[in-house]
Amino acid sequence: MKLAASGLAVLFSLGAALGAAHPPEVVRVFPLGGQAGTTVSLEILGGRLSNIVGVQFDSQDLVWDQKTTQAGPIKVTGDVRISRAAALGAHTLRVVTLDGPSNSAIFNVGQFSSPREIEPNNKLDQAQKLSSLPVEVQGRLDGAPDIDIYSFHANKGERWVFDLRSIEDGSSVEARMILMDESGKQIKFNDDRDDYNENPLIEHTFSAAGIYLVKLDQYRGPRGFNFGKSCSYILRISALPLITTTYPMAVRAGSQAVMWLRGTGLDSIQKVYLTELRQAEYGRMTYPYTMPIHFRQDPASGLQQVRIDGHVKRRTSEAAELAFPVPANATPGLWKLWAIGHKGSASGLNINIVNEVLLEEATAVKSTLTAAPLAINGELTKPGQKDVFRIEGRAGQPLHFLTVAAQLGVPYLDSVLTLRDVSGKKLAENDDVVAGQGTLLGNSDSSLFFTPKQDGPLVLEIRDRIRRGGPGFEYVLKIRNERPSFQLFTTPENFTITPGGTSEIKVHLIREAGFEGEIEIWFEGLPPGVTAPRGRFRADQVFEPNADGADMIIPEMALAINASVAIPDGVYPISVFGAAAGEGPGKRVEAHATMMQGPLLDLWNFIRRPVPAITMTVVQPFAPQLLTGVRTLRLERGKPATIELTAENTPESASFRLLDLPDGVRYKMLGRQGSQVTVSLEASADAAAGTYDISAETEVGSRKAPSPPIALVIQVPANP
Repeated sequence: MKLAASGLAVLFSLGAALGAAHPPEVVRVFPLGGQAGTTVSLEILGGRLSNIVGVQFDSQDLVWDQKTTQAGPIKVTGDVRISRAAALGAHTLRVVTLDGPSNSAIFNVGQFSSPREIEPNNKLDQAQKLSSLPVEVQGRLDGAPDIDIYSFHANKGERWVFDLRSIEDGSSVEARMILMDESGKQIKFNDDRDDYNENPLIEHTFSAAGIYLVKLDQYRGPRGFNFGKSCSYILRISALPLITTTYPMAVRAGSQAVMWLRGTGLDSIQKVYLTELRQAEYGRMTYPYTMPIHFRQDPASGLQQVRIDGHVKRRTSEAAELAFPVPANATPGLWKLWAIGHKGSASGLNINIVNEVLLEEATAVKSTLTAAPLAINGELTKPGQKDVFRIEGRAGQPLHFLTVAAQLGVPYLDSVLTLRDVSGKKLAENDDVVAGQGTLLGNSDSSLFFTPKQDGPLVLEIRDRIRRGGPGFEYVLKIRNERPSFQLFTTPENFTITPGGTSEIKVHLIREAGFEGEIEIWFEGLPPGVTAPRGRFRADQVFEPNADGADMIIPEMALAINASVAIPDGVYPISVFGAAAGEGPGKRVEAHATMMQGPLLDLWNFIRRPVPAITMTVVQPFAPQLLTGVRTLRLERGKPATIELTAENTPESASFRLLDLPDGVRYKMLGRQGSQVTVSLEASADAAAGTYDISAETEVGSRKAPSPPIALVIQVPANP
């Protein structure tokens, strides 16, 4: 027996040395947020979550209780303590396990009480009662048939804003909203609030006291689109001011900036301030991007956020004039506007602080522009308007004209830039940075490169693509002396490797319009004992829309990372750079990682957030694996069914269990032959029909080996 045990130990030692890293993944968090100053029970769905060590947030103001209440392969639950000082809005979280960290997900800190949705609430007579307002209801549209209805009391003359928050806040679900009276008669309807944000919003002042209903029904497109498990949402019902537009959208460091807001309920604003945008707050980062992005760590706490206080000069319900003394040392980039009053804290659009020359449209159109870099605040105030600027071109000196508007949340503008000579001849034109469909791809801002062949004046026009104008058509126009270049990002968001093992990182190339040629790729900052090859993108590898119009061809390069057996466990930041072939490191472009949100998480250009560093996590190998070819198991009430599992590198004495079985379903182990394990399941007569995610698991030493998720479909017998 001792000899057998010794031999088995050697076998597993070799297996561990060969074991690969299998990091966890997160698909959904529920609830999608919680109120500052409270403790929230959080459910995290995903895969390979069994070996959880904890949950890591982007701020010390959010803390995961070390006593995880439930830990399984596809679901973990625990408590999150939210400090009163936590910054309002989106935060990132990752599940940290013995197998490495997961991808990031979004968790939102709110300011109002956060009741949870209670099913069933699909029908009018099942409407969930909200005892008081304001609230931030935490719900989910779980499965294609699900509809959520809430009832509440409103007094005569009360103004309430019904704001569904999902796509920009870490979820995939797209819904429509219907406000109804107690009988179910429609009062108002909204699907997309504007051209930028697909989440619905309804604002209503009630003419009579009574009970009212708000109904959320998910998007039901022609292809029967299903949002899967990423279906959480926050329904905020509040009397907050609603900021719809801001002008100007760029302010200069060291200036006394004046800003005008349009919206509703603005007469309740008492204080205003700006905060530097945190990583989780970037809402619409497409590729290529033209908006300014910083790749640096956020402050450890909301109390440490950099803040610029302003004051309200005057206000009405629909307009407000603000003043901000912007310090000369204010960091250039994106800042968020906040307006505070007795109704609560409302966020506005993003503001761009710049340190280059900044002109207002009225000044810029009256003179010939010669300096670059240069930024211009403008707005198309009426339908059919086009703004025209005169620029002095220099032979051989490149010019880059770009707009920043849609990426900041401007609700309607789809800019088009047209460059002409003084005779009116068109020289170049650009509509979108990248074409696309809604949140699928598109970036409706514009980016135009041009290098004059001779000295002389040029005329730049900016207009809306379908010649609209009015509130919601503001922009920042930037002019730079630069040629087309490229952008790089890597996947996965973070990668994991074992001592003596190999991992892979993919580098993705996005060419700006007009950039051609080969690109060299290399690594810097690899720790001792870790090696990676150089790479090269060919000139014919291009970034372009696919034939289906809803996907992108994004050139990618998979590079193998090799680690020595002596490298210690830990997290190592690394850097990836690229440069046009022949230009060398002096003109290098640094790659960055992103976390991806949205209905399809692959490489579709949905909702992304920048990640401040590319990280390599070294973990101890774990050879045991539990595999199955079964992805869906159909189980009829009263009839047994079996699952075949393959237990690789697991001892004969290992036990196996099935997790997350619904009520009324039992299982038993039928036996094991070599690596093959057979499990039988049976559903009782009262087991609820439906689809449930289950998984299998075995434990070897102090670590668990889970199977992939299995969809268990419980069916009612055809002839009971």
